[in-house]
Amino acid sequence: MRTCFAAPAFACLVAALLAAPAEVPGAPPSAASATAKARPVIRAEGRWQFSDDGGKTWTSRPPAVAPGRRVHLDARATFRVPDPSASSHWELTHHLRPSRVTVSFRLNGTELPGVLPGMRYKVIRGIPAGRLRKGANELTAKVLVDNRPRGRRRLADLKPRALPLPPQPPELAGQTLRIQTGPALGAFGEDFFTVCLRTNLPAEVRLTVTEQAWAANRRPSEPRVSATTSSAGLYHRFRADRHPTCTRLRYELRASAPGQTPTTAGAAVELPVFTGKGRANDRMRFIITGDSRTRTDKWGVVAAAILAEKPDFLIFNGDMNGHGSSDWEWDEHYFGPDPARRLLATVPYYPVYGNHEEDAAVMRELFYTPSDDGRAKDWAQEIGPALFVGIDGRPGHGWRDSRWIAGTLAASKAKFIFFVSHYPAYSSGNNGELEPDGQPEDRGYRIARRVILPLLRKHRATAFVVAHEHCYERSDLPGGIAQICAAGAGAPLTSRKPDDQARRQNPYSKIYLKTLNYGLFTIAGDTCTFQAKTPAGKVIDTLSWRARRADGTPPASRDGAKRNMP
Repeated sequence: MRTCFAAPAFACLVAALLAAPAEVPGAPPSAASATAKARPVIRAEGRWQFSDDGGKTWTSRPPAVAPGRRVHLDARATFRVPDPSASSHWELTHHLRPSRVTVSFRLNGTELPGVLPGMRYKVIRGIPAGRLRKGANELTAKVLVDNRPRGRRRLADLKPRALPLPPQPPELAGQTLRIQTGPALGAFGEDFFTVCLRTNLPAEVRLTVTEQAWAANRRPSEPRVSATTSSAGLYHRFRADRHPTCTRLRYELRASAPGQTPTTAGAAVELPVFTGKGRANDRMRFIITGDSRTRTDKWGVVAAAILAEKPDFLIFNGDMNGHGSSDWEWDEHYFGPDPARRLLATVPYYPVYGNHEEDAAVMRELFYTPSDDGRAKDWAQEIGPALFVGIDGRPGHGWRDSRWIAGTLAASKAKFIFFVSHYPAYSSGNNGELEPDGQPEDRGYRIARRVILPLLRKHRATAFVVAHEHCYERSDLPGGIAQICAAGAGAPLTSRKPDDQARRQNPYSKIYLKTLNYGLFTIAGDTCTFQAKTPAGKVIDTLSWRARRADGTPPASRDGAKRNMP
C-alpha cells in the first residue's frame, strides 16, 4: 500500500486509522452531563449594547447598515463574577446569531482562546478561569455586517440590514470535561492508523490501542498494547502503529484535565489487510457518497445503511454541512445522528472538500487525510489494488498546478484508479446549466472538463466519482471514463431538467434518479463491481470493470445498469 502526498517533493508512504464513539450533543445523558446541570451559570448584567461610531455612542438595538455598506459594529456587555475559580474553565454563549456575520470577541481586553480563523461560533468553550476577574468583567465584540450586493443581486434590490436583536443577554457557564466532537477515523495503512477528536476544554487525551485479531497464521508472539498521549488542547490528532497483519483492534481514549473528572470512549475497529497478508485476491469493499448538508434525519438514515454494509473505508465527496464555517453544525448535524457517530468512529474516513465546507479551518483538525501532516485538501493513496485521488475542486480559491495530479496518475501501477472530486464535468440537473457558448455556468464543472477529464483519459482512470447534484446519475464519458454522481447522503434532492435541456447539458447520461443513495465498490482480483444503492438496500444501478493492464490499456467496463427504475 502506498500513500502519495499532495506535493511533488513528498515521498510516498501509508496511513491508517482507528476511533471510538463519544458524548456529543444529542447523545443520551451520561453521568458527566448530569453533573454539568449543577455547573455555575452567570448571565450578563444587561443585554448587548451596540455602536457604529467607534464607541462614542451606544444603543440597545443594533444600528441598520445601509445598502452597499460593509460596517464593523462594536458590541459590549458586562458580567459580575463572584468567584472565577468556581470552574476551571468557562464557556460563553453570546446569542448574537452569527449565521451570516463574522464576530470576534475580547474578554477584559484579551482575545478569547479556542477560536479558529474564519469560524463562526454560537458557544466559545475552554475559557480558563484565569481570564476572568472577581467582580466586573467586560465582554466586547466586533461584528461585521456586509450589506453589499452578491452574485446577481443589484444594489437597488437591497434594503437596510440590521443585525437581529439577541434574544437574551450573553452568559458564562462552568464546564464539565467531555469529548465534544468525534472521534473520527482517518486515513489508514498497512502499519498505522489515525484518529482525531475535539474536547470541549483544554485536556490531555491518552490513546490506548489493544490488538485483538490477526490474519491467519500471522499472529505475533506477544499481542501489543500501545499508548500515546496528546498535548493539552482542544484538538487531538493521533497517528498510531498497528501490526501489518492486525485485522481487529480495540482503542480507548481517556481525556483528563486538572480539576475535572476524566472521560473515556472506546470501540473495536476492523481494518483490512492486503497483498497476501490475509485477503485472497486483494478483495476489498469501499463506499463513496456525498452531500448530506443539514438534513440530519436523512443523513442518519444513510449513515446507518453505510454502517450496515461494513465497508473497509468511506470516501465522502463534499458538502457535509450547510455552512462548514458554522462550528456548531459539525456537532449538531454531521456528528449528530447516532449512526453517523458510530460510522465515523469505526470506519476509516476520507473527506473531499465541497463548496459548502467553505474551506473551514475546523475540518483540517477533525479529519486526517493521507498527507504529511494529515491536513492536505488534495491527497492520494494506494490501498491494496487501487489508487484513490481526492481533490479540492472548488474554483473560488484558484485552481492549483495540475502537475501533481498528472504525476500521481502516471506513477501508479494500480489495477484500478478512482478519482474523487465534488464537481462533475457534466450533469442533467440544476447545476449543469449552460452558458450561451455551450460551456457550463458553474466554474467547477468547467475545471472538471478542461483539466481533470483529459488527465483521467490519458492515464486510464477507472472512474470519476463526484457529487454536487443531489441525485444519482451515471454518465459514460468519451475515452471510457465512467462519471458516477453519488450525491444522495441527505441534502434536498434535485430533479432532472426537461428532456431536451438535460440532453444538451449531459449527452452522456445513462441513468438519473432523484433518490437518497451511496455507491458500493467491491474489488476481487482483477474485477471491480459497483452497485448504486438506496438506504433501503435497493440496487438502482450496476457496473463492472476489469483491471488496467501493465501496458497501459484502459480498463474494460461492463454496463449492468438497471435503467429507468422508479
